[in-house]
Amino acid sequence: MNKLDELFQLEFQGETVGNYRFRCETDAGHPLFAGHFPGMPIVPGVCLINVVKRAVSQRLEGAVRFEKIRECKFLSPINPIENKAFDIEFGLTDGQEVRAAIFIGDTQCMKLKATLSHEWKDI
Repeated sequence: MNKLDELFQLEFQGETVGNYRFRCETDAGHPLFAGHFPGMPIVPGVCLINVVKRAVSQRLEGAVRFEKIRECKFLSPINPIENKAFDIEFGLTDGQEVRAAIFIGDTQCMKLKATLSHEWKDI
């Protein structure tokens, strides 16, 4: 496991009508936050994209990558000290597109639309 993988712990929460939900616990003491940003840490956007990819990979039981990110908006920063956990929700269309969102409670922090390139088992 590399240092970036240690940043987040994912737990599958459930499925409703083709949408999947994961709970993500953040390691607020991770060394990444010493530089991003000292005194006011926030989870970097690239890390949020990575954890969405990990959640999709975990659910589809195989490695996926985002072939094309069509939309990615960061709507609210996530401070790992104030919010040690957040939720990831995503759905798949035609097995090739993922639409995902990250929430803290009712607050949407990120939304993403991406095309997948994948190798996974049927679920």
